[in-house]
Amino acid sequence: MNRVEIHENKTKLWLLFILMAVIEAGFLIPIGIYFLGPEGSIDLTMLLLSAAVVLIVGWAISKCLARIQSKSPYLIFEREFITIFPLPQQPMKILIRDIDGVIPYVLQNQKYIGIVLRNEEERLENVSPRVKRMAHISKSAGFPAFNIHLNYIAREDLPTVMERFEAIGLPLGVEMEERRSQ
Repeated sequence: MNRVEIHENKTKLWLLFILMAVIEAGFLIPIGIYFLGPEGSIDLTMLLLSAAVVLIVGWAISKCLARIQSKSPYLIFEREFITIFPLPQQPMKILIRDIDGVIPYVLQNQKYIGIVLRNEEERLENVSPRVKRMAHISKSAGFPAFNIHLNYIAREDLPTVMERFEAIGLPLGVEMEERRSQ
């Protein structure tokens, strides 16, 4: 099996960026009015609320732009490995023989493929604290520790993902096909 790289759907990220930019602009208006408008036109509480929202949305915009500019793939299939990116710029290679199975599931209209490992606890010892925390949250909610978020993958790449999992002997089954058709 040759190397196949699956990248994130940048269209959805651009739409998210535009939405956040509109929100940012909307909350920058009261700040501008407070400093440039007539005295007392905006209350101090509104200024502080707007400033807090601008800071939070600005941080989210920076993260969104980082993902848009990222050239690293979201998922890589190789002969003996599947490389997932639980966090951007933090790849995790998983030996195909260490995978016990895959579980497709939907949570709040978000489609996932959960990867169940034979030696999950050993794998968690060798990952960064952020990945470990995400895996712990996922496990405490009753899901596999490592997941592939299918909504991040472009529609035209989904059949390739399905074929690759079937080629390595981990078919996603009929239930995933039914979910895709919905």
